[in-house]
Amino acid sequence: MPPHRPVRLVPGAGGRGVSLFADAEAAAASLARLDELAGFPVGDWIRESLADNADPDRALVNLERWVRVTSSPSLHLQQMIGMPRLGALLLTILGASQPVADALIQNPEFASLALEPGEMAKIPSKERIVAEGRRLLQAATSFSHSLDRLRYLKQRYTLPLVLNDLSGSWSQETVWSVLSDLADALIALAWKMAWDDLAARRGLPSECPVLVVAFGKLAGRELNYSSDVDLVYVVPDGMDEALERDCARFCESLGRVLSERMGRGSLYRVDLRLRPYGGAGPIVRSMRSYQAYYRLYAEPWEIQALLRSRPVVGPSDLAESWETMRQEQSFRARLSDITLEHLLAMRQRIEQGAVDDDLKRAAGGIRDVEFYVQVLQMLHGHAVPALRDCNTLAALRTLDSENLVEHTVCKSLIEGYTFLRKLEHRLQLVGDQQTHEVPAKPMARRSLARTMDFSDWPELEKALMHHRRTIHTLYKSTFHLEEDARIDRTKVIRALGSCGQVAAQWFDMLPESDAFYSGLAENEGSLHRVQRILFAAPKLVTNFRSSLALTEMLMSGEIEEEVVPSGRIDRLPPDAFPEAVAEAHLSAVGTVCARWVLGASQDLGRDLTEIYDALMRHILGRFESPIDLIALGSYGSGTTSSRSDVDILMLVASKEGHPQAEAHGQEILALIDLLHRLGSPIKADLRLRPEGGKGLLVRTYEGFRAYDAHGMEMWERFALGQSRLVKGDPMALELVHDAAYTTPLTPERLRELTKMKKRIENERVPAPFAKRHVKLGAGGLNDIEWLVHLHEMRYPSATQAGSTSDMPTRIRKLGQVQLLNSIEVDVLLEALRHLLAVRNYLDLQGYD
Repeated sequence: MPPHRPVRLVPGAGGRGVSLFADAEAAAASLARLDELAGFPVGDWIRESLADNADPDRALVNLERWVRVTSSPSLHLQQMIGMPRLGALLLTILGASQPVADALIQNPEFASLALEPGEMAKIPSKERIVAEGRRLLQAATSFSHSLDRLRYLKQRYTLPLVLNDLSGSWSQETVWSVLSDLADALIALAWKMAWDDLAARRGLPSECPVLVVAFGKLAGRELNYSSDVDLVYVVPDGMDEALERDCARFCESLGRVLSERMGRGSLYRVDLRLRPYGGAGPIVRSMRSYQAYYRLYAEPWEIQALLRSRPVVGPSDLAESWETMRQEQSFRARLSDITLEHLLAMRQRIEQGAVDDDLKRAAGGIRDVEFYVQVLQMLHGHAVPALRDCNTLAALRTLDSENLVEHTVCKSLIEGYTFLRKLEHRLQLVGDQQTHEVPAKPMARRSLARTMDFSDWPELEKALMHHRRTIHTLYKSTFHLEEDARIDRTKVIRALGSCGQVAAQWFDMLPESDAFYSGLAENEGSLHRVQRILFAAPKLVTNFRSSLALTEMLMSGEIEEEVVPSGRIDRLPPDAFPEAVAEAHLSAVGTVCARWVLGASQDLGRDLTEIYDALMRHILGRFESPIDLIALGSYGSGTTSSRSDVDILMLVASKEGHPQAEAHGQEILALIDLLHRLGSPIKADLRLRPEGGKGLLVRTYEGFRAYDAHGMEMWERFALGQSRLVKGDPMALELVHDAAYTTPLTPERLRELTKMKKRIENERVPAPFAKRHVKLGAGGLNDIEWLVHLHEMRYPSATQAGSTSDMPTRIRKLGQVQLLNSIEVDVLLEALRHLLAVRNYLDLQGYD
């Protein structure tokens, strides 16, 4: 289930009142001092901004510490209040991460980064960081001053990075890559600085001959906030012994430059244990000795580790030799069974030694995903060069695109890996500790949940357990672990072939999963229905996995017999819990989609439209609102797909009742948003209302007529032609049809519409898909809609425009009034049926 916060229908109702601060007395004193520093009351704004903070007490203490060291406390507080979103972000950091808060207090000028939107949002490149680092080092007055400048540089780029992470402005992948680019840049700067210092003292060549190679997360550009950097050092073959000893001294010096703590902390903890023979081996080796070691002596796990290695800085010829060695050794033509068993056994030993709360090493953790991906890379990388990427998610996407792993499996692993890595980051932000364990203390868990955008710990724990179960299930099923103990499970997964992993992801999550596997093994009909869903509509697995009853209906065949799934929503009481409404809607949608895939229903668009109508009637009934609800777009025409937004227009007859109707409109949208975050596929779109996103949510009849008379553009009239009444007074629909059809379609207006259509196609359809886009491409669904609707706009009386929104009926009417001949009618009807089926299959396959 996706993460969500509870929707607040009452503004300002989100604070925690008297429990906001653990130490209320100390907080009151601090707020009073901040009022005095500001010269005006700031306490109310601070309390409101801290309502959802991970640690309000910590944030308040750090805010006061920071304000006191700024040049103008009053000005900075005014800036925060004047830019409330950015000010709240600054408070988020002050409560979420003590090391970052300390850096801000140590460098109060950094606040300009947080309070400057354009500067904060920039994604820095490695080249930009290196260039700034060189300027800082040129101005340094000593070696120790240079070290301080490097640590300052890390602080300077970490602050906007954390801000963009916590605000959600950057994706998790962007955060990881920027952290890695920052590390690459700092290592390169430290490499140059350490060599220049040693060369000056010992009369060495000006060019450093040492290649620095990163392993693990830095190699994959997936670094954590508090990762070690796994490094090895390489020198050219045939080097003079004296110079090689100096290179060893340089490597030791570089390690100290990176890891020694100073006033601004350290840069990175350096781990050299992945070099040949680990801690017993020499700190630096020649390229030839690495090649011989990996060819003759390396253990399987070392070859697997080599897969994720990448030169960071050093001679380009050595870097090329390293990459050649990596590809030759890690992506051999065949991965032996003995090697695979060795890797699996080692992974099992690591897992057995981990505690359950370990996000990295325990079952279903980060290492399961990385191990899964790396083994498949070693199996297929020789034949598929694109798989040789060091990045975990890039490799997963290649496994998907090359059809080596089911799309839904890759999607689940990407989502789970991203979630776990984000959670790991939030743990490490608090104290710059390299921890992977979920805290045990309730207060720490609550703070962690808030930094993850969950309302409380139970909600976060539920999402965490879901991802871990999914990951571990896929891991076990891929490598056939414990299959002897579950013979029916093994039989079913093998019978399902390429769909077997997705089936395991589905049924392993259900209670009494062994009974389901037995039923599938014994009942050919059940197995066939499951296989059909997995093959034709893998996106539906989420619906079935979320509903035991729905899975049981599929297994038994009852799902093909239920004719009116919308009745599940109609039977809900008006005050049903939102969770129950979302579950009923998700189940009903899953049922009609499955019925269509299994051939028990011929019109998926009609069935989905009936379900959405039932849901919208239920939502309106909850508020006992006089709102008239008009369906537009594909929802209006009854061609709703499993991914369609619900395009709606809300009207109200009474001018006096408009304020209440507008409030109801806001509550309706809030409830729709909540239902979506609870798992329901509903999303509302009101952009077709008068004045679009700037307009009122609900319009009075009078206001709609006024807009029709003075402000409505031709494209809006066109959009209103595909409309029908979901609930309310038929008079509302008459108003909409008057706006759609009473303005004559002159040649000039026709040119205006067709020009807009061309612009939409050019802007929304990439050139390679101009003839393949099912909706907007040449000969697509949009062309059918425009052909029919332009005829209706030109001849509204003859075509009885607005009498129905059903597209097949409208096409037949054009034939009845001889605007189309019978062959053209048949061709359009068949094209409509075919294109809708293609669109539905694409949606159910999970394609964007």
